[in-house]
Amino acid sequence: MSRHLALLALALSVTPALPNVAVQAASFDCAKASTPFEKAICASDGLSAADERLAKSYATAIGGLSDKALAGVREDQRAWLDFAQQSCSPDAKPLTTGTYGENAQQCLINLFNGRSGVLESSRMINGMRFYPRAHYAAMPDPNAEDEQDAPWAVAQHELSYVQLDSEEPFAATFNTFVEAEANKLSDIAGGDGSEQDVESDATSDTSNSIEVKEVGGNQISLDVTTYWYGHGAAHGNYGLTYLHYLREEDRALEAKDIFTGKRWQAELLDLTVEALKDEHGENLMLDDTSYIADAVADPSRWDLSDPYALILQFEPYEVSAYAYGAPTARVSWEKLQPYLSETADQVRY
Repeated sequence: MSRHLALLALALSVTPALPNVAVQAASFDCAKASTPFEKAICASDGLSAADERLAKSYATAIGGLSDKALAGVREDQRAWLDFAQQSCSPDAKPLTTGTYGENAQQCLINLFNGRSGVLESSRMINGMRFYPRAHYAAMPDPNAEDEQDAPWAVAQHELSYVQLDSEEPFAATFNTFVEAEANKLSDIAGGDGSEQDVESDATSDTSNSIEVKEVGGNQISLDVTTYWYGHGAAHGNYGLTYLHYLREEDRALEAKDIFTGKRWQAELLDLTVEALKDEHGENLMLDDTSYIADAVADPSRWDLSDPYALILQFEPYEVSAYAYGAPTARVSWEKLQPYLSETADQVRY
């Protein structure tokens, strides 16, 4: 029996002698599998299926990319391969002997599917070619050193963000902007992913991403998702925000692009609280509204995808219990009309 090993195919495809040859997924004879990592993929139907998905996702992701963008995705795939072999071991080092247990196999399945999800953000949207960059880091949890079979022996940190593969003048500024915003989410991009280069907590897992939400005539809107899980905690914490980039202005959206005057912040807050009460009723936990004023006036909380209303995004715990999720409030543009700037319609549409 042979299995599809995207990661081995990748390693064979990025030789200096063949810099422009597209990566080809290859069949791997499981009878020749030599490392615990290879044997795990051959032995597990679930992991084999995740590997096959990864192979297809990778082949699709690199299609049509420029040489520079292709080199970046290949570099990230090699880094991910190292990360995958480190993350599901007991000491953040690739296994050289033994086998992956059931929990470790599930860990690998999750990592393979996660990487596929990142690669599947590589696509053409409204004539613009977006592709992902990513950084990874794995390090041993010091609290698990003396605990055999610790469920969280290794801290896993992942960061991914989109880039634009284009020669248009604004593309370089957009890419720099997105990369800078990504680096605010995590410090793992600065080094090579090794423990000495990463200041991230070795007792937690993080997964942060910036992905394209929608592309309009002048605007690129991005979803920013953060996730943090402290080892041993009952649950993780997550956040949902947005970034909006104006192509013609070659900069990020500012509040003044939509609102004007001295009263818009106060009025928006009042309308948002009204909408929260109408939409969430008894699930709302908001005795004091002043502490959400800054969030309401922050463009990173604004979902501009609805032509009829401004949607404001709140974080878990912010205005309701954690179990209720991350609520939104929908304020109609009609109610906001007296406070809209001259450029508001250009941004909204």
